[in-house]
Amino acid sequence: MRFESPLLDFIRVSQFGGEVSSSDVDWDALYSAAKVQAVLGIVSPVVPEEVKKTDARWREYSYRQMAKYARYIHAESALKELLDGAGVRFVILKGNAAAIYYKDPARRQMGDIDFLTSDFEAARKAMLEAGYKLVHESDQYARHIGFDKDGVLFELHRWFSHEEADIERFLTSGMEKIEIGVTEGHEFPMLPKLANGMVLLDHMRAHLKSGLGLRQIVDWMMYVHRELDDAFWKAEFEEAVREAGLRKLAVTATNMCQRYLGLPDGISWCEEADEELVDDLMGIVLVSGNFGHVHAQGSKVDTVTTRFRQKGVFRSLQMAGEYNWKAYKRHHYLKPFAWAYQIGRYTKQGLKAGRSARELRGDLARSRDRSSVLDRLKDGK
Repeated sequence: MRFESPLLDFIRVSQFGGEVSSSDVDWDALYSAAKVQAVLGIVSPVVPEEVKKTDARWREYSYRQMAKYARYIHAESALKELLDGAGVRFVILKGNAAAIYYKDPARRQMGDIDFLTSDFEAARKAMLEAGYKLVHESDQYARHIGFDKDGVLFELHRWFSHEEADIERFLTSGMEKIEIGVTEGHEFPMLPKLANGMVLLDHMRAHLKSGLGLRQIVDWMMYVHRELDDAFWKAEFEEAVREAGLRKLAVTATNMCQRYLGLPDGISWCEEADEELVDDLMGIVLVSGNFGHVHAQGSKVDTVTTRFRQKGVFRSLQMAGEYNWKAYKRHHYLKPFAWAYQIGRYTKQGLKAGRSARELRGDLARSRDRSSVLDRLKDGK
């Protein structure tokens, strides 16, 4: 199956040039799709001026995007000044470390400022003393904790890897060889290209469970375009992704970018990709949207059912209940009932979202389809 979508064409033109036919484009649908997929910033510059004159949303969004990026840069600069002053080495994860590969970095939609440090406790202390407000902090085993400062969210990472893929040794090695990236005259510390590529690939993999969107795909594509030629793949990257169990995902996603998003054919290491799996992955991206926003409740079901498959139903319910039940955190004798609390919580969430039984069954069906693709993307499958 070959997917046709004006949004894919506009992304291609925004990053690699060329032309796209705009005679029969549904501009309202394109705007909505680009917004959901968090790529409105990179699409809007190639929308014809006559469209922007009749639909002010495009121009207004561009202005807001540039203002938000300026705010983001200011916040990141303040963080760098603070941590440099405290003698804490750190690197930006994703964010500008992904935007640096874009044709226009300021057009990439930013989220939180994620960063990894050489001294987690020293960074935490420095931020608290500087007035950063602690937003969430779980136990000592959490991957990260969150801070807020002037409306910007920061995530201080203890580590980056998820359960399914351990890439930490590449990041640890990369922390010893920190590079300085530059976007819009702004300098920031980032991992060297091998470790940075592993982060972007693993970030894409992590979102497969809960709503992989085009922003994560474009992050990976532009990294490949700038850094991952055949020589680098053969010299270092293939061995690294094979070790992490991410080789098949790298090959499939990159072939998808060539097939649908205009990534030039200058690299050959992705030619072995299974065409059916490439199309199935593209289908998931177009249906799910960024962070699962197209089918938000369905993406929650995806996450839950994936966890059930990995850890077992009862254990998953028990772990989630212990995490979510405030009463249990105050009264640990309630532990045997945490699984029952979580069942009630899932039920309440479904009713609150107004999901009918038919819709929930549809969500579960999509989840099974997604789980199938996830399984097929694993190395050795």
